[in-house]
Amino acid sequence: MIFTGVPEVKLTAEMTVNTVNDIIIDFGLKGAQIFDNRYIWGQNHISSAVWHAWNAFLNDRMISKSLSMEILLYAAGFRQIKKAIELLGVRDSTKVIVGVLVADNDSQSIDSYMKIKKQIHLNPNINLLTDYTSKQQYIVEMLTNEGFLLSEATIPNIEDAILQRIAVLALE
Repeated sequence: MIFTGVPEVKLTAEMTVNTVNDIIIDFGLKGAQIFDNRYIWGQNHISSAVWHAWNAFLNDRMISKSLSMEILLYAAGFRQIKKAIELLGVRDSTKVIVGVLVADNDSQSIDSYMKIKKQIHLNPNINLLTDYTSKQQYIVEMLTNEGFLLSEATIPNIEDAILQRIAVLALE
């Protein structure tokens, strides 16, 4: 399950980690992750990261020790945990979050989502996931800082660049 919205409480990195860990334990989730929405380019970005992380988990090829961290690494396109957290993690300036819950069934996903929603007073808005106009500046800056050569012609293909980055990580 993918969700997005505006938390009515100020999230810190520690609070985010604790919330994710509590949800995983309380509901027996396979994994969960919360990202800064500015650096997530839509549902395909998250879905690809989850798919690659799950595949690594099933084939005993995980970079990290947990599926949750593996999802973060694939979404960021990096093997280094610290770098992935710096790129996609919730920070003081985070206003909108995107989350993903990997569960055994829909009931487990819904119940865990409802707890997150209550715990951080989340005002859900799935449309924020595809608010590309507000994200473009952050994504282009992130990709450029990481060595991707982007031109005006490439910008409409940001999603392709991100999905390629995730796929390349899976091949390393």
